[in-house]
Amino acid sequence: MIQTPADARYRVTAVRFGTLTVDASGLVLGRDPGRSVDIPVWGAAVEGPGVKLLIDTGIKDPAWVSDRLGPCRQDRGETVVGALDLLGWRPADVDIVINTHLHYDHCGGNSWFPGAPIYVSAVEWEAAHRPLPTQSVLYEPHDWLDGPLNVFNYQIISGDYVEVLPGIKIIQTPGHSAGHQSVLVRTDEGTLCVAGDAVNGEENFTLRAPGGVLVSVPDALASIEKIRRNSERVLMSHDGRVSVGQSAGFPAVPTADQATVACC
Repeated sequence: MIQTPADARYRVTAVRFGTLTVDASGLVLGRDPGRSVDIPVWGAAVEGPGVKLLIDTGIKDPAWVSDRLGPCRQDRGETVVGALDLLGWRPADVDIVINTHLHYDHCGGNSWFPGAPIYVSAVEWEAAHRPLPTQSVLYEPHDWLDGPLNVFNYQIISGDYVEVLPGIKIIQTPGHSAGHQSVLVRTDEGTLCVAGDAVNGEENFTLRAPGGVLVSVPDALASIEKIRRNSERVLMSHDGRVSVGQSAGFPAVPTADQATVACC
């Protein structure tokens, strides 16, 4: 059993898993449809007293993505193994994996961690097996069940504000997908939210506008506000302001008085 002190603080490092070319309206609902933009795919390596965690595991097959969804680029250092190698980690060093959700760009490397419990929400687990038609292609590779993985590799959680370790909590942030979750991490700079796709960029906060890839606008808006209430800084999966290896100075979460209503 992993033992960490009650007041543990963690170092969070951004790891890049590739680049996607997407429509701009996917980042902010209704914004600039038809304009293509390149966006990074970020995960997070989290290290604390005697423990290493990985939040999301990136893209398994960029060729599949390019064929089915749109252009995808991934350098050798952006595979899950390559990204860990840049940190001096091996897959066997990872004690815990958390998937924000089970879309192809967040769980593609899960099979590298058969010895680590993988946390996913119960709602997301079911949604991935029986996806809505509008989201089915995003789950299509079924990477979360690549051999040797099966249901027994997963910690399937149904609660909210679930403590993984002292100083690390999972919160439910649905909207982008039915069972999306984000991770609150206690750091030296305050509470950092590793937000997955619950938010894509600063405009989601300042305009109170969700991303365009979603299953529920009300849920997505509520999740934005939940992240705002619970964190001071945020690491978003597709934020172009983040750098490879960054481990401090993540973007501040805009306060409510910095926001205007521009959507929905």
